[in-house]
Amino acid sequence: MSDDNNRLKAAQWILERSLAWISGAEVKVGVIVAINTAMLAGLGSAYNGALADARIPWAYVFIAAAVLGLSAGLYCAAMAVLPRLDGPAKSLLFFGRVAKVGQADYIEALKKASDDDLLADWSAQIHRNAEIACIKFGWVRTAMVWSFSAIVPWCLAIFMLVKK
Repeated sequence: MSDDNNRLKAAQWILERSLAWISGAEVKVGVIVAINTAMLAGLGSAYNGALADARIPWAYVFIAAAVLGLSAGLYCAAMAVLPRLDGPAKSLLFFGRVAKVGQADYIEALKKASDDDLLADWSAQIHRNAEIACIKFGWVRTAMVWSFSAIVPWCLAIFMLVKK
């Protein structure tokens, strides 16, 4: 096995790992969305079932704080899953660039690509995927911070609305 072939195999492994990082961020988004929407639904249900005397100004403050935090968490979760379609300018790997080239031209370019060309292409894609993963995880982190910050006001609002 040549050094170039070993580097290509290593780059392929790194590329697959970077795709797993991106998928990992999106799995976390699913959890955040499910929990936040359930909390919003619970809050709406508690508000709808609350007696008029339970709807005091402090309840509205806690409701507003919870809705703000949960909504901001949902917004950040949505930003995390937005597709990032920009990639390396000329790539035989990145789907956004491959799709812009005719099939025959792509096949010909792939046939002519040397191991050095492929390694450079894969390396650029690995780097871009790392950037995408950082952006996604940044949004996931912010979504979690907003969501966690909504827990206390949510609990207080629920307590105030359902107490007898």
